[in-house]
Amino acid sequence: MQVFERAVKVHPRSPLLLLGLSVSQFLGGQRAESAETSRKALRLEPDFSPARLLTAFAMYMDGKLADSERVAVQGLALPRPSPYLYYLHAALMLKRQSRQDDQILKEPAIANRTIPSCSLCSLTESKAHRAAGDIENAIADLETAVRVDPIYADAWYRLPMLYERVGRRQDAARAPELFQRIETKKENQESEMLRNIFLQTLRGPTGPTPH
Repeated sequence: MQVFERAVKVHPRSPLLLLGLSVSQFLGGQRAESAETSRKALRLEPDFSPARLLTAFAMYMDGKLADSERVAVQGLALPRPSPYLYYLHAALMLKRQSRQDDQILKEPAIANRTIPSCSLCSLTESKAHRAAGDIENAIADLETAVRVDPIYADAWYRLPMLYERVGRRQDAARAPELFQRIETKKENQESEMLRNIFLQTLRGPTGPTPH
């Protein structure tokens, strides 16, 4: 964080340096500061999708769901939105109990086609299918998630209840054991996924040219 703060003082109009500072603030637990820094990057480069995503995600993790959804919708209107915004917007609609069932199902599916091995996308699809009463597809989504990430605790936690609903009692009995075995390794999957996105952005030439 200190390195990026010094760099931003020298190059205050660099969106990439501001993104780096925002990422470091987010990882350091300074979510409000992270959102404000990424908004500064957006004022310089309104189409800089990683900064839009980080702004929305920092607000999401800080519990500012309405603000986060507003930023996510703005990001999805860009010519080349980050595919992760589709996941985040769907997750936000689920948390806010939106009744736009078709859109909630459509957006994580778009993200899943674009993001390699997106277990979070499959979990979000499962939540949407369950909310719509489609238990079989909700199970299939979670089974996809644990194939991608065999120690995905959230997916293993949800599977037994759904297995019971469809009479798969042997699978329902096995899943809690797997969940208990991996619970101690549980991490915040969303934070880890977003961390990797932003670090990749900082390493590669995908962002705007620094000024």
